[in-house]
Amino acid sequence: MQTRRTQQSRRESTIGKLVEAAIECLLESGYHGTSVQLICGRAGVSQGALFRHFATKNELMQPVGRKVVDDIFESALTLAAQLPAGMSEEERIIALMKALVMSPRHIVLLELLMAARTTPDLRDIFLGSSSTYFRDRFVAMMASLFPRYAISTGFFATLLTMMTTMHGMALYRTLAEHPEGDKMREQWLLSALRAELERIRQEGADTRNPVYQLPF
Repeated sequence: MQTRRTQQSRRESTIGKLVEAAIECLLESGYHGTSVQLICGRAGVSQGALFRHFATKNELMQPVGRKVVDDIFESALTLAAQLPAGMSEEERIIALMKALVMSPRHIVLLELLMAARTTPDLRDIFLGSSSTYFRDRFVAMMASLFPRYAISTGFFATLLTMMTTMHGMALYRTLAEHPEGDKMREQWLLSALRAELERIRQEGADTRNPVYQLPF
């Protein structure tokens, strides 16, 4: 029994090293510049060790993607507890959304999603349950932090549409800084969100279409 626990511990340790090394390589070199050799060198393990746990490099990308998303949301939840009490609800929501896409590890997520477009086996991985992992974490976080709006489909449809814009802004930001453009877009998003929250407060929530049926 002790031997089995030791083997499991070693397995988890090796996978953890490979996942962290892959994240660091993706940050520095992008998806196409990240090889098995580079990952293993950074992790300090042999290529044979990688292939004992993952059939291909792209199979490793599934736990990499999940780890990145988990880290992004853990940072956002830490920020949520530190936001000034005087901020309005819409300002708090925008701040949290910015924190998600401004996280350095968000770039890794973008790298994997873009690579999945032209890499069939990676595409298969990210079209499965992983394809909605970020969205599901986002919906759960916002529902827990802003429960008064959690039964409104309109609330989540607005947030997910806004998050799509935030993802695009983050992608452009990796290429060049556009502070004035970002400020303008954030003000527009803030106005749209303020209008939706006011509608919900005045008219009540629309529960005809459950959140899980949203086509996002």
